[in-house]
Amino acid sequence: MTNFVRYYEKQVLFEYSMDEVENLIKDETNKKLISELIYQRYYNRFLKLFFYNSKVELSYYKKNSNAIVKNDFNTEYKNGFIIMTSCCLLIETIASYFEGINQTKKSGSEVFNFIFNKANEYNNDLKDFVNEPFYKNVRCALLHQGETYNKFKIRRDGILYDRENKIINAKLFCDSLNQFLISYKKELCAEKWDGALWDNCRLKLRFIIQNSR
Repeated sequence: MTNFVRYYEKQVLFEYSMDEVENLIKDETNKKLISELIYQRYYNRFLKLFFYNSKVELSYYKKNSNAIVKNDFNTEYKNGFIIMTSCCLLIETIASYFEGINQTKKSGSEVFNFIFNKANEYNNDLKDFVNEPFYKNVRCALLHQGETYNKFKIRRDGILYDRENKIINAKLFCDSLNQFLISYKKELCAEKWDGALWDNCRLKLRFIIQNSR
């Protein structure tokens, strides 16, 4: 049986199958649970790893310099490029919930701008990327060539987006995308079951269920 979501919370395993979700979306009283499961599906698959904090501290050296004590996971395993790549995969998926579609029909830049504009409604910092040349130079470059184009740079420090120098802070981008997901969850909980937001959400969920069979 295929799971819609599988995650741990305080060392307790939660699993919901596609069949279970198919039944949940038949009843308005399940709004809160459905919203939570959508969040958990994407947070755990695409973002959770980047919020992990190791307690291991090790000594690191540069050539001809003294040791610097740093967190091992942050130093050796976290990388801005994989953070941004994972985030870019997720953005298009989130957009499909708002439209209730199985596959993206609009141009990629339109899809990303939709999310960045929606971020403005959520008072989310991803709004800084509205009408910026993000899709081609970051998303496509990362997913197709494992690099950025047109002198865009990815780091894990500084402000979210240094427009003048084309520098993106991957950590803050990931934080903002997680907050966007949380805002979508809250909006689902607040909106009417028979409204457009839920109609499109249920359409998307039905496509996911159908694709799993």
